[in-house]
Amino acid sequence: MSVHIDIDVCNGCPKRPEGFCEEICPGDLFYREDGKAVLREPSDCWDCFACVKACPRSALSVELPFQISEEKHRLTARVKKNTIVWKLIDFKGSEIISFTIPNRKSKIEGLK
Repeated sequence: MSVHIDIDVCNGCPKRPEGFCEEICPGDLFYREDGKAVLREPSDCWDCFACVKACPRSALSVELPFQISEEKHRLTARVKKNTIVWKLIDFKGSEIISFTIPNRKSKIEGLK
């Protein structure tokens, strides 16, 4: 799987010393360039989805591998105080389905 960054949506978390994705990534794979998040080396990604859940603008998603989705679907998440809303997005950007699960603990400061 690979993390996809929508550069039209990403604002680089400008008021923070590190973006949420930079701060939470256990592999330290993100940095900012020209005010946008950049993934250093996609092949080093652990597929933990921490960055996808941490992004307050839903600019990050995970591209599902061919074995799961021949249509290059992406999975994105929006963390709220008590829930996480996951969305499956097709290659055209249309939502296919969404589902909500409880968010037991949110350790990401500033998310609502």
